[in-house]
Order: sequence, then structure tokens, then C-alpha cells
Amino acid sequence: MRARQAAVAGLCALVMRASLAAAAPPPATPPAADDAAPAAAELVLIRVVPDDKHVTARLRAELGVMALDSALLDVPADAPALETELLDRLDQAGASAAIEITIDEQRIEVWVADGATGKTLTRRFDLALDPEQAEPRTLAIAAVELLRASRLEFARETVHSGEAPAPDSSDPQATESERPPDADRPEQAPPLTRGALSLAPMIGGGPGGLGVTTHIELAGRWTPGDRFALRVALWLPSLGNSVANEQGRARVFVGMAFIEPQLRLPGGAPWFHPELGLGLGAAITGIDGAANPPFRSNTSVLAGFASHVHLGLGFALTPRLWARLDGYVGAVLPQPTVVFVDEVVAGYGLPFATGSLGLEIWI
Repeated sequence: MRARQAAVAGLCALVMRASLAAAAPPPATPPAADDAAPAAAELVLIRVVPDDKHVTARLRAELGVMALDSALLDVPADAPALETELLDRLDQAGASAAIEITIDEQRIEVWVADGATGKTLTRRFDLALDPEQAEPRTLAIAAVELLRASRLEFARETVHSGEAPAPDSSDPQATESERPPDADRPEQAPPLTRGALSLAPMIGGGPGGLGVTTHIELAGRWTPGDRFALRVALWLPSLGNSVANEQGRARVFVGMAFIEPQLRLPGGAPWFHPELGLGLGAAITGIDGAANPPFRSNTSVLAGFASHVHLGLGFALTPRLWARLDGYVGAVLPQPTVVFVDEVVAGYGLPFATGSLGLEIWI
């Protein structure tokens, strides 16, 4: 009897041991090497000259959206802009790219150095044409887009060379075929070419004895860049000058047309634009003479060559509306003169000086 009880107890113990072994969890497996730790984010060096905390903060935020780390360039605050030397700073800091934004009164330049391509891209903003381009968000997006364009160019060149392209950190799931065809082109600055129309009353005169001469100026201006302009002006006589003596009376009307290349002078500001121009053109002088008896009346039209030196000051009331203060000194050859019988009683244009105050509208 005792032997049977011992056998039953041993059988029960074996069954319980087998059940516990089946219920035990399997041994843990080591994690895969790919899941051990996330890859470190790329480092981008940044600098704003002069220091602007708003632009710097916005630039950091835009780089963060692209999953890029950012750090300030280790250079003195008063150091000049590095520009193309940015590439030399990448290896020293272990960075993959660098961004520098230089700001002055007339323009802003964005520089992006990419270690992957070994190239430096740049974009310029002309504040004289559009001061709103100085917004921190606009500058930060422009810098990040230049960096993105450089990475896309590198990916395209890698594909053409037969190597596997590096993934774009801003969108790991995107492929080259999914991007628009123009996405790899660097973003270009908005064109600086613009045109303007102006209207101004003019008042002036010269030593020829005609007295005060008045005109209405109609002008158009074309700017192919931020330093040069081409101006076309038409001076319409508004009030004719009168000359009289015992022999009779004459009224004189002088009209002129000019083509004028201009150079923007240094020392301006986003709201102030000094310019120097040289005008070349033609003059038409009409003389209407009414003689006293027994002399005979006469009307004549004289043509001549006209030129002037022009100093213009533009004051930007808004980006599209300027007030203008202009001064001119010039000459008309041959000099038109008023002759009574055999006596020269007046002349004009050798030399003449005139000034104007008007408005200019950019279109």
C-alpha cells in the first residue's frame, strides 16, 4: 500500500514539473543591431551678421523641421562675413553644412555651404525694392530652401554616377522620382528689373536774359539692376518767356527730350536713393515774334543738341511710391536766341539750370 502511494506521488510531481516548464516564457532574444539606437542628426552651423536673435531663432526652427541640428559658428562677433570661406569651417566643427546671413541697409545676402557637394550657394535680397524681404521667416525659409536644393542636386548627381543616393533628411520616405522636376534647382532671387513713371513741375533759368523758365517733366525709368538705371525724359514748356522792347515783343517756348544713363550713388538707405545721371538729347525752341510797325513779325522754330548733368534724390514713401527732388545743369547748342532786327535781345541754354519736385510710381 505504501509503495502504491509513493508511485502516485512521484507521478504527480512529474506532471506538475512538465506543466511549469511549458508555461515558462521563452528566453529573451537580443535586440537587432539596427534598432539599438537612432542615428545622430546632421549638424548645420549658422551665423547672422550682425547678430539678430529673431532671424537666428527662426532659422533654428526651420532647420528643426528638416530634422537637422544647428549650432552657432565659432567666430568673433565683429568678424567680417565668411561667405565662400564657410566650407573651410565644416570639417573643424564636424558639420555637414553652414548657413550665413549678412544684413545691411540696402541688401541681405544668404550663403549656404554644403559639405556633401563642396559648393557654396548664395541668394541676394534688395531691400530698396522690397523692404519686406527682411522678415525673419522669409530669410530663414530662403536659407533652408537653398540647402534643400543643394542636397537634391547632390542626390541627382549620385544617381547619375550609379551610386545609391543619400536619403533627404527632411523626408526619409521620399524618393527622387517623387519630387517635382524643378525641385533640384536653386531658388533664384526675385528679378531686380523694374520700371517707373514720374511727373514733376520744373522751374529754372539761365544767364541769357529770358528769365524764369518753367516745364512739366514726363519721365520713365528702367532699372536692370540695383546700381544702374536708364531714364527717358520729356520736358514740355508750360509758360513761355516774354521778351519786349520798343521794336516789338516775342514769346519763347523751349522743349527738350533726353535719354539718360544713371548710377546709384553709395550712402543710400532703404528709404533714400541718391543717383547721378548724364542726359543726352535734343531741344526744340519756338519763337513767336510780334513786331511794332514798321518792323515785320516773324515766327521761327530752332533745333539743337541738349545735354545735362542730373543729381536726383529719391525718397521712398512706400515701396511703389517715391517723392523725387532733382537738379539739372546743362546746355543747348547752338544756343537759341531772340533777334529784333539786327540786335540779339535774349538767349537760352548756354548754360541753363533747373530743378523739380515730383512723384515717381514703380510699376
